[in-house]
Amino acid sequence: MALVLIAAPVVEPVSVADMKARLSIDHDLADALLGTLVAAARAAVERLARRPMTSQTWRVIRDAVPADGILRLPIAPVQTVSAVRVADAAGVKADWPGEQLLADLSSEPARLLFTGPRPVPGVPVGGVEIDVVAGYGPTSEAVPAPLRQAVALLAAHWYVHRGEEPGGGVPPEVEALAAAFRSPRLAA
Repeated sequence: MALVLIAAPVVEPVSVADMKARLSIDHDLADALLGTLVAAARAAVERLARRPMTSQTWRVIRDAVPADGILRLPIAPVQTVSAVRVADAAGVKADWPGEQLLADLSSEPARLLFTGPRPVPGVPVGGVEIDVVAGYGPTSEAVPAPLRQAVALLAAHWYVHRGEEPGGGVPPEVEALAAAFRSPRLAA
């Protein structure tokens, strides 16, 4: 099983303006650096929490649909399933009919139930692709406050300790905030 980022988030959970206020910066000289630090901190906190924050598109690639016809998605929270494709013997992927799918996006992990005949890919590896929009929503306000706080703390930490060897890691309070949201890894 593979998970591939198709479209990165267009909104960060913490704005540059918020970071400037937090760090008492009253000029624009650090804006680019702060933007980079926020994006890097968001990615780090997403890895720690094992979940995306603001809306982004991911592709789940599976070899096949399980025998019970229920495909569990290894990413949460899932907002929508935008496409399901199954490969034929030549490896050409075609859309699976939406009326033969039932999506349970409120459970974790989110699940897809194939209500018609279970698709059988014509290739042994990577025969099923599912595109999903994942994250809490399209705005920073949709992200839970503890995760936004973790991003802000980490970006501020990196800003204050830039260039220092020992200060570049992840502070324990950031790890603790992210751990509260960590979803368990799924077995294949």
